[in-house]
Amino acid sequence: MSGKLKFFAEKLAGYKKFYQIVKTIKMVTMAKYRQTLVRTRTRDWTLRYSQKSFPYAIEEEEAIKAATGTLVYVPITTNRGSCGALNSNMVKYIDEVIGSKTKLLVLGKKGMDSMNKLFPNEMHNFAMMNDMKQAQHFAFASWIWENSQSVEDMERTQVIFTRFVSAGVQRCSTYNFVNYEAWSEQISKTATGDQNPENYLFANALLNQDEEFMKDFYNFHGTLTTLNAVCENELSEYAARIAAVESQLSNIMELQDWATYQYNKTRQGSITAALIEILSAMSAMDGAKKGGVAKNEFWK
Repeated sequence: MSGKLKFFAEKLAGYKKFYQIVKTIKMVTMAKYRQTLVRTRTRDWTLRYSQKSFPYAIEEEEAIKAATGTLVYVPITTNRGSCGALNSNMVKYIDEVIGSKTKLLVLGKKGMDSMNKLFPNEMHNFAMMNDMKQAQHFAFASWIWENSQSVEDMERTQVIFTRFVSAGVQRCSTYNFVNYEAWSEQISKTATGDQNPENYLFANALLNQDEEFMKDFYNFHGTLTTLNAVCENELSEYAARIAAVESQLSNIMELQDWATYQYNKTRQGSITAALIEILSAMSAMDGAKKGGVAKNEFWK
């Protein structure tokens, strides 16, 4: 085997092995995607009371200008690559809102690696990462919520995540939570000034409870909403990874076709050259047998 032929044979074997690896990754990701899709299917039902608890829209620019305390941002990024623009969108968003009153509590290895370098002064004491070996759960979301609430002089927490719309569409979304004191004031205003019966009845039902109950209610629905954001981001990560893996498989197949063509072309060229040499030798031998140049005397 010539050196060129051996080169293309090794290339082809490498592409085939790489294709099998990427195909296995796709199958594992597809299985996790289906499981997460089932768990996230009930997201709107689980949040119906949380939406009543935090119904107040917040304008980002106005909130940043009017902030007197610390604005905590919790960007949820991925732990692995091949996720399209999920992580870069997070970095772009943080770059637009970053300021002197900002603290970042980053989730995910990719965000931790990049934002530690881009925004070192705004990073919280530590970042958090889920190993993705088990389903997202309430205890993990509670840990995120407690750490975001423990930031000194926290005025508002914003969870930034990628919401799953469909297998091919994911959008950057946010959940906003004011601190407990501001939330209590908003509940009191709703109980007296809101014209919607559902809103003020709900607010009055909360105010009729003791302080500990209201704090538990606030923390529970904040944690539940955080859990929803984490699950949405996990599902979006799997969907984006499947799309990226599909693209990788298409590229590998193209490289396989190119390597196969080059291998066959080189192999055919080697066979043709060998046949020409054999036929030339046979023709010369045949001509000598039929009487080529006759030499009757050795000195001629």
